[in-house]
Amino acid sequence: MKSIEQGSISRPEYPRPQFVRDNNWINLNGEWDFTFDDSNLGLKERWYKRDSSRNFDRKIKVPFCFQSKLSGIEDPSFHEVIWYRREFKFPKEFQNKKVLLHFGAVDYRCTIYINGEQIGSHKGGYIGFSLDITNFIEERNVLILRVEDPSQDLEIPRGKQYWLKEIERIFYPRVTGIWQTVWLEFVSSECHLKSVKMIPDIDNSEIILEFNIHGMEFSDVFLFLEIFFKDQKIIKEEIELDFLGKFEIKKNNTQLNKRLFHKTPNCFKFKVSIPNDSMYLWDTNQPNLYDINYKIYNKKTGQKYDTVKSYFGMRKISVSNLGSTNTKQILLNNRPIYQKLFLVQGYWADGLYTAPSDDAIIKDIQYIKDFGFNGLRTHQKAFDPRFLYWCDKMGVLVWGEIGNAFRFSVKSQLNLLNEFVEEIERDFNHPSIIVWLPLNEGWGVPGAEKSPKRAFYIRSLYFLIKSIDPTRLVVDNDGWWHTDATDICTRHFYANVNKLPKSLEDEVNNHEQPNRKAYLNPYRYNNEPIIYSEIGGYGYDVNDIITNGWGYGKRLKNQEVFFEKILQLFKEFEKRKSWIQGFCYTELYDQFQEVNGLLTINRVPKFPPAKLKKLLEKMF
Repeated sequence: MKSIEQGSISRPEYPRPQFVRDNNWINLNGEWDFTFDDSNLGLKERWYKRDSSRNFDRKIKVPFCFQSKLSGIEDPSFHEVIWYRREFKFPKEFQNKKVLLHFGAVDYRCTIYINGEQIGSHKGGYIGFSLDITNFIEERNVLILRVEDPSQDLEIPRGKQYWLKEIERIFYPRVTGIWQTVWLEFVSSECHLKSVKMIPDIDNSEIILEFNIHGMEFSDVFLFLEIFFKDQKIIKEEIELDFLGKFEIKKNNTQLNKRLFHKTPNCFKFKVSIPNDSMYLWDTNQPNLYDINYKIYNKKTGQKYDTVKSYFGMRKISVSNLGSTNTKQILLNNRPIYQKLFLVQGYWADGLYTAPSDDAIIKDIQYIKDFGFNGLRTHQKAFDPRFLYWCDKMGVLVWGEIGNAFRFSVKSQLNLLNEFVEEIERDFNHPSIIVWLPLNEGWGVPGAEKSPKRAFYIRSLYFLIKSIDPTRLVVDNDGWWHTDATDICTRHFYANVNKLPKSLEDEVNNHEQPNRKAYLNPYRYNNEPIIYSEIGGYGYDVNDIITNGWGYGKRLKNQEVFFEKILQLFKEFEKRKSWIQGFCYTELYDQFQEVNGLLTINRVPKFPPAKLKKLLEKMF
C-alpha cells in the first residue's frame, strides 16, 4: 500500500478485507480542505474547479465527519451542504492501469469532481461506491466532493441520527459526509475480477463461487484459485475463460427470444468440493476460516492480469421443524444455537460513526465475548466492513440492519430498499451475518396496523431479501407487527420481569397486546422461533455526571444493584429457554445521554465482564 500523506494517517488499514489487492492501492485518508456552504453558493460559484482552493477555509481529517472530535472540527450544528477538496499525484508505475476511486461511505448525497469535471454522484449514507476515473486522471489531480445531507428529512434512512437540534432519549448526533476510508485502486483495463459471491454448502461439502469478471476475448486466459486452511493448501483449481464474453443462446427459440434471453456473458458459477478430512465449520467457539486466492493470467504469455485474496467460512443457518416444545428452532450448522446478543449502535465518543482505529473495533468485539455473549444486533446502521471482518475472525454472530426512515412514502420506501439491497450485496460473504433485519418497530411505517398497503410493504421486504439472499434468516419487522413472512418472532421487552410470559401458551396469548401486537391482522404466530431482540436497558451512570442521563426504568445508583438487576433478568430468561431461544440486551455501551450500557461510551466496564460470563455459561 502506498500513502500520499507524509507521516501517519487515520484508519490506514486495507478497507475491503474480503477482496484484497495488496500492492496497488493508495489510501486518501488524512487532511483535506473543507468548507461549509450554508448559503448554497458553491455550484453557482463553481467551487468544483481545480483552482478553487480559496473557497475552502478549513481543514478536516478524513474519514471522520465534521460533527466528530476526531475530524478536527467538532461542530454539531446544522450544515446541510459541505465541500471537500484533496490534491494528489498519479504514480507513474500505474500509468497503463484502470483507475478506480472508492468511497467507503458518504452520508448522504454527493457529487464528485476530478480536475474540474463532474465524474459521478451517489445517494445513500451507509454503503460505499466506486467510480472509474481513468479518463480524467492527470499527473497532478484535484479531487472535490460536494455533499448534501438534509438534516431534517424523515424520508431518508437516518436511523439514530436525530433531526432536532439537541440529542435526546434514544437519538444521537448526526453524521454528515465522508465517514469511511477513501482510496484509489489500480486494476488491469483488459481483464480483472469484479466480484465473487461465495455460498457455503456444508451438507454437500462444497463452496459455490459466483464470479463476475471484466474483460472480453478470453483466449488462453485462465482463472486459477487456491484454498488454504491455516496455511495448508487443500484445493487448487484452474478454469479456462474462453467461454466468457459470449452470449449463451437458448436453443429452439424464435428470433425475438434470441435477442432477449441469454445468460450474462461475464458471470458464471463454479462449485468446489471440500474433502471431508478438510471440512472445518465456522461457529462461535471455533471461527474457522479458509483463505482463498484468485489469479487471472494468460497461460500462453504468462501475463498476470489480476490477483485477489479473500476468505470464507463454512457454516449454515437454518430453522428446524417443530421441536418438542411446538416451536421451531434456529440452527447453526444443523444444531440448535441459543443466541446471547448485545444491541450495538456503532457510535464512538470521539469518532461518532467512525471507529478511531482498527484496534477500537477489535476491543468492542472482544468485550462481547468477555461478557459471555455470542453475538450482536447492529442497530440502525450498516457497519464498516472492517467491523464485520473482525466478527468473522473472532466468532461473533451478527444481525444485519440498516438505518430506518421515519415517514412512509414511495420515496422513503425506495430509499430504504435501494440501500438495503446494496448492503446485502456488499456483505453477502461474511459468515458472521446470520439474520437480515430491514425494519425496527415499524419505524417509517407508522399506522401499519390500520393500513393494509403498509402491511403489504412490511411483508414484501421479506420476499425481496430472500430473493437476493436465501441463505440467511429474515425478520420482517423487529419487535412487533410481524406478518406471515418472518423467520423469527421477535419481541421487545423493557417492563417488569414479573410481566414476562410464564409459558409458551401465555407467550402466544401475550402477542395480542392492543398497543404492540406481535402480528398484524390477519396474521398469527405460526411456531416461529422466538427471540426477545431487545431487553433490559437498565440505566446506570458510573460517575453520575451525565445530565439527563437516560435508561429504561428507574436509574440505578451503584454497581451492585446494577449487576443484580441484570442477573435477575437473565435468570428469568433461563427459566424460559425451552421456548425463548435467545435475547438481545440493550446495550453493549452507553450512547451519549443514554446510560444503559454494560460499558461506558469510552468502553470502561461497569462491572468485571468475567463475573457475568461465568454465570451465563452455567445458565445457557
